[in-house]
Amino acid sequence: MREWRKWAWAGAAAGTLLLILAAVFLYRLADGEQLKQFAQDKVRQAWGRELGVGDLSVSLLPYPHLEARDVSVSNPEWAHDPHLLVSSRIEARFALLPLIGGKFVLESLRFDGLQTNFEIGKDGQRNWDMPGERHLQASDIELTDLRIRNSTVTWRQAEAEPYSLHITHLEAEGSAHLRNVALDAVLRRNDQDLTLKAEFNDLAALGKPGASTGGMLFAKSDQSTLLIKGTLPISLEPQSYAFSAAMNAPSLASAYRFFALDQRSPVPLKLDLQAQGAGRKLYISDLKLEMGKLQLLGALQIDRSTSRQTYAVDLHANLIDMRQTLLDAGRPAGPEKPSNELFRDKPLPWPLLSALQGMDGRIDARIDLLRLRNGIEVKDARAQARTRDDTMDVAAFSGTLLDGGVQGDATFVARSRAVRLNMELDKTLLSQWFKQTGKKLRVDQGRMRVDMRVETHGESMKELAANITGPLNINIGQARIDSAQAGQAEYWLNGLFSAKDAKRVDMACFSAKLPFKDGVAKGSGIVGARSDASQLLTSGTVDMRKQTLDLRGKVRARSGISLGISTFANEVKITGRIAKPEMGLDESGAVGALARIGAAIVTSGVSIVVTSIWDGANPESDPCQVVFSRK
Repeated sequence: MREWRKWAWAGAAAGTLLLILAAVFLYRLADGEQLKQFAQDKVRQAWGRELGVGDLSVSLLPYPHLEARDVSVSNPEWAHDPHLLVSSRIEARFALLPLIGGKFVLESLRFDGLQTNFEIGKDGQRNWDMPGERHLQASDIELTDLRIRNSTVTWRQAEAEPYSLHITHLEAEGSAHLRNVALDAVLRRNDQDLTLKAEFNDLAALGKPGASTGGMLFAKSDQSTLLIKGTLPISLEPQSYAFSAAMNAPSLASAYRFFALDQRSPVPLKLDLQAQGAGRKLYISDLKLEMGKLQLLGALQIDRSTSRQTYAVDLHANLIDMRQTLLDAGRPAGPEKPSNELFRDKPLPWPLLSALQGMDGRIDARIDLLRLRNGIEVKDARAQARTRDDTMDVAAFSGTLLDGGVQGDATFVARSRAVRLNMELDKTLLSQWFKQTGKKLRVDQGRMRVDMRVETHGESMKELAANITGPLNINIGQARIDSAQAGQAEYWLNGLFSAKDAKRVDMACFSAKLPFKDGVAKGSGIVGARSDASQLLTSGTVDMRKQTLDLRGKVRARSGISLGISTFANEVKITGRIAKPEMGLDESGAVGALARIGAAIVTSGVSIVVTSIWDGANPESDPCQVVFSRK
C-alpha cells in the first residue's frame, strides 16, 4: 500500500511540474506579439492565407490554453466572400509535453460564433485546398476535442445560390490523430432541427482523395430517421467503400422543411439499400423503397472509369399509379385535360433524357400494375431499353391491358424531341376501355386490334399527336352499345323497320385505316362501321392538329326495306371535336333530299319502296372490309 501511494504522489508531482513548465512557457510567449506572429506564419505557410486576430490571451487554469477573439482567415481572390472563416471566439488547447519543448500540437478546439464559407469555383477550385505541396503536418494536430456553438456554415458552388446551415451545437471527441471519433450535433435550418450522431474509426485522411473509414451515421428529424453504417467515404473523391443505408420516415414534412424542398409527400417512406464503391464504380443492390402503396425493388450500377460513363438499372414495382404516385411523392399531378381535348399539353420529361448526355446505359423495368392517368390499367408491364447520350431505344415493351395484350418498340431523341413508335394491341376489349376510363356509356364485348407505326415530334403529348405521321389501323369486333340516344339515331337514319331496339345498337364491326401525315389523315373509305341493322362507310378527314374530324357517308340497311331519313338524304356527316363528335345530315345534299321527299309524296311512296328494296338486295360490301381493301 505504501509503495502504491509513493508512485501516486510521484506521478502527481511530475504532472504538476509539467503543468507549471507549460504555463510558464505559454506566459512567456504571450508576452508580446510573438504568439500572434507564430500563428499567422503557420497559416500563411500552410494555406498562403492571412490570419487576423483581435485579442489574444493565455489562461493557466484549469489547463494551459489560448483564447482568441475576432479571428479570421482570408479566402483566395476568386472567392465571393473575403473570408474562409470568421469566429468571435476560439479557444485552443495544446498537448502538454510538446509545449514544454516549444512546439504547438493542437489537442482541443472550441468555437463560438463561427462563420465558415466553403466554395467551389467555376474551374473546380476549392477554397479550402492548400496550394502546391503545402500541407499541415500530422504532428501538429492531435485533436481529441472539438466543440462548436452558435455557428453557421455556408456552401456555394460556382454561381449557384449559397446554402447555409446553422450549428446549434456540435461536440466531437476522439483519440489522438483523429481516431475513434464520436460526434453529436444539432443542426438547424428553416426553423427545423436535425440531430446527428456519428462514430468514425479514423478521420486522419479526411478530405484526401479516396479516403474512407469504418463508422456509423445516424440522423433524426422529428419522427424520421436515417442510419448509415459500414465503410464510409470521407472524401469528395471516394474510391473504396461499402455501407448499408436505412431510412424510416412516417412523415417527411420536417425533412422537406429542413432541406427547403418544394415537395410535400403526404405518405410514409421507407428505404433500404446496400452501396459499394470500387475506384470509379458504384454498385447499389438490395434497393427497397416503400412509398404509399408503391413497393419498388431494384439495383443500380454506375461505371465512370472509362471515357464514356455507363450505367445499368433493374427495377421491379408492384404498383405505379401515374397520378397517385406523383401525389405521394409530393409533386403536383397537374391539371386534368379539358373535356374536349384528347391529350394534355404539359411538357414531357425530355430534360431527364438530355441529362444522360455522354453516357451509355441499360434499363430493365417491370411493373406488376401500371395505372395510366386516364384509368387504363396495364398488368405485368415490361420494358427493356438502352440509352446513348440523349437517345433512348426501347427494344421491346409489353403488357396485358383491356383483357388483351400490348407490345411494341420505340425510340426517343431528346435533342429533336422526336419519337418513333411501333405498337400493337391485340384482343383487347372496347367494353373494358369504357369501364376503366369511367365512361357512363355501357358497352359489352368489342374485341379490338390496333396497329400503329408512326413517327412524330413535340414537347407534349398534344404536340406529338399534332405531328404524327404514319398508319394507324383499328379493328373492333361485335359489341353491344346500350344507349337510347344511339339507338334513336340509328332508327331515324336507317328506317322504321331496321332498328331492333331503340335503346341499344348491336355493332357487328368497326374499322378505321388512318394514313396520318403531319397530324392529318384523309381519304376515301377510311372509316367504316356495321350494325345488325345498318352499315356506314365514310370518307373525309381526321385532323389531330385541331383534334377535329369531318367524315361523310351514306347509311344503308344491311337487308330489307329502309324508310328512314337516310332514304331522302344523300349522306350523313360526323363532324366536330374528336372527343365529342356530332352526327347529322349533310347540308350539301339538302336540295336532293327535298326533291326525293317531293317525289315520294307524288308517287305515294312507291319510289321509296323500290329504292329501298334495291339497296337491301344489293348492299355494298361489308364496310369493315372495304376500309382495308382500298389503297
